[in-house]
Amino acid sequence: MKQVGKALRIISSDEEKGIGVVIDAPTLLPDFHLDILEKLRATLEKLGTIRLGKIITDRQVTKDESNIIRNQGFHEEIVSSDVDIHVTIRSLELTQEKGLDILAIGTTDQALYPVFAQLKMVKKLALISWQKDVTPAMESIVDYIIYLDYLDGEGKS
Repeated sequence: MKQVGKALRIISSDEEKGIGVVIDAPTLLPDFHLDILEKLRATLEKLGTIRLGKIITDRQVTKDESNIIRNQGFHEEIVSSDVDIHVTIRSLELTQEKGLDILAIGTTDQALYPVFAQLKMVKKLALISWQKDVTPAMESIVDYIIYLDYLDGEGKS
């Protein structure tokens, strides 16, 4: 946020890259740890401004979990099954958003590689995952990788 004189405050600059985030919660974040979401948000904000954040899950979230998600600027979407299909659909929908330059997809599902190839043709692509789940094929197609191992304090830098 920049202060421009006393009358105008710029909350979000159009010069910063807009980021759309879609997270596959059952595989990536089985528990909604506040510190992980905070650190993930801070890391993503080094790339640009998060304009949309969805956490897709197939289970009911508690009120506390919902508050944690919303306090970090994300929104939960509860689906009945096949979270990976919903992650794919939401990600492809985000390619049509004009204010987004980077799509950040959080998943451990290696079957989404063909989807990544489609997303990459339209936007820059960031992968959010655990280091053990990132394949060389995935590494070759994304522009950025955010390893959760190093955000949760357990990984070694």
